[in-house]
Amino acid sequence: MVENLLLTDAKIFGGSGWNEPSWSDSLLLMDGRIAAVGETETVRNICNDAREIDLKGMLVLPGLCDAHLHMSVGGRSLQILDLDGRNKEEIIRELTVLCDSDNASRKQWVEAFNWEMWRAELDASTLEKIFPARMVVVYTRDLHSLCCSTTALARAGINADTPDPPGGVIVRDAEGIPTGVLKESAADMIHDLSSPSTEEDIERSILAAQDYLVSLGLTAVSEVLDRDVEPVYRKLDAENRLKIDVDAWLRIDNWDGSSSPPDNGNRFYINTLKVFLDGALGSFTASMQEPYSNAPDKSGVLFYTDNQLLEALQSAVKAGWKLAIHAIGDRSVEQICRILKQIPKQGSTPHRIEHLQILPEDGIRLVVESKAVASVQPVHLVDDQHWLPERIGRQRCRRTSVWRSLFEAGVPVAIGSDWPVASADPCLNIHAAINRSKFGEQPHEYFDIGEGLPPYLAVRAATYGWAYAAGLSEHRGAIERDLSADLTILSAVSDDLQDWSKAKVEMTISRGEIIYS
Repeated sequence: MVENLLLTDAKIFGGSGWNEPSWSDSLLLMDGRIAAVGETETVRNICNDAREIDLKGMLVLPGLCDAHLHMSVGGRSLQILDLDGRNKEEIIRELTVLCDSDNASRKQWVEAFNWEMWRAELDASTLEKIFPARMVVVYTRDLHSLCCSTTALARAGINADTPDPPGGVIVRDAEGIPTGVLKESAADMIHDLSSPSTEEDIERSILAAQDYLVSLGLTAVSEVLDRDVEPVYRKLDAENRLKIDVDAWLRIDNWDGSSSPPDNGNRFYINTLKVFLDGALGSFTASMQEPYSNAPDKSGVLFYTDNQLLEALQSAVKAGWKLAIHAIGDRSVEQICRILKQIPKQGSTPHRIEHLQILPEDGIRLVVESKAVASVQPVHLVDDQHWLPERIGRQRCRRTSVWRSLFEAGVPVAIGSDWPVASADPCLNIHAAINRSKFGEQPHEYFDIGEGLPPYLAVRAATYGWAYAAGLSEHRGAIERDLSADLTILSAVSDDLQDWSKAKVEMTISRGEIIYS
């Protein structure tokens, strides 16, 4: 039984939908739901047995949500070497230290992630020198590519005669010998071999991720299911060990082609298929209408023809699935907008386009006509702006991450992080959505500051936006009577909600239960 709580002396972000907030100072939670919002004496008189918590002026938001992350993978990433921001010399030094550690010596595969290709070049021979006769894999920041050691290439059977798989690239030197860098589906040739996880490993990763995410104030996420994790989620849900709502997506490649979505659990739901149309900007695999500015021989990878995509998506929607479609480059965005116009939405919930980083010239109109939710990751821009201008040029930068224009044209916006590809901190993500920069920085001049969201809309996109996109806005996503009592309580956010650089999560409440304090 969840105790009743009376929160007083608070700055409560009330109201619903996309509206500007209505402010009040007290909130009553009963039986896991919001029982009353208003002034203290009025709310206090409704219930005599609620535990009162004086919040001393703290900000109370609807429970913050992340509309796109990789929870089980993120939990695993907490346990492996993070190469964020490292140059080649630093990567070699940290891998060498790892090589000498007892922990690495006991593992068949040695793994690291967050390698940034633009910052440091790696190849199989470099990794082989550090770890002779060992399987080593270093994942890029975007998880779309990797570099592996010579021994790992041999274990996967990859050599000069191995053809590129559909939708993938085996990078080769001038003589046609694989360099160890594998992109998109080619990376799966290594990923499918490395570090097979037991059920206990997966459970440990999910719970570690959950602990981390609730400490950041998150109460719900959209999770791209990795292999073998669905049964573990269902077990944790049945045992009431999930403390946040998980809107899970099955990859369309793992769907049997005919089955309908399974029944919802208590906190775990699967009714969405994830579809990849292209790759990522960091790997030159995001599909572009024109070649990359600093790589004129590359314009990315488009995984489907129109006919293939239309057939696949029509079958999915006919079976009752919603769609979450990964489209980063302007060519893939144009393709999915064109295709979605021919596909009905599933029930009352629209399909969603993930990332939408670079729009084609007439992209706003195309996205409006697609009737999709724009599921975007503002935190990507704060990293991308350091290297993306050289890659796509000034004109395409002006069509990048145009969140405000999309919303003002009538497109619903949900924001996520893509963790562990980027930081899962929702305060950083909201700050980036507003200011188009990370804490203490200014946006690059090529990226229009006018495309930042107004502060209240950034909060709505991180709360109601998730609920709307997940089809749960009748149950949660706002601070209103009878909705689920999901709340994030913060201190040190500026009064105008513009600056989140000093924000601190004081409490996370999920269905009326304090899950972090």
